[in-house]
Amino acid sequence: MKKQFKLFFYSILTFGLIWIKWRKKSNQHQKNTIYQIETMPFKIETLLSIIELQKIQKVELKPSRINIYISEVHNINTSKLAELKGVSGVFVRSNSISLTLGEYSTIVAKALNDKLKER
Repeated sequence: MKKQFKLFFYSILTFGLIWIKWRKKSNQHQKNTIYQIETMPFKIETLLSIIELQKIQKVELKPSRINIYISEVHNINTSKLAELKGVSGVFVRSNSISLTLGEYSTIVAKALNDKLKER
């Protein structure tokens, strides 16, 4: 009741101009920011001991996960992947594995791409 009275009072007092201010204020949004950390949660060699470098075809980066395209997915131990520090999810498809890494996704994808370029 008190809130409705304030709305009515302000509307009459400002000739309805308060509604324009309230609409502008409600339309202001914060920018979407994605936080990324530049330190590895685990050594890249640990990941490459589970997934052999020769089997990796390409690495694709998404905002919070990386897709690793692999020639032989059925030979990969996904439970070891899930136990890695920083990995919050593992999704296996017929030709790829998606690792949900959150803020670590950029640095892990960069490290994997660097290793792919070296071979």
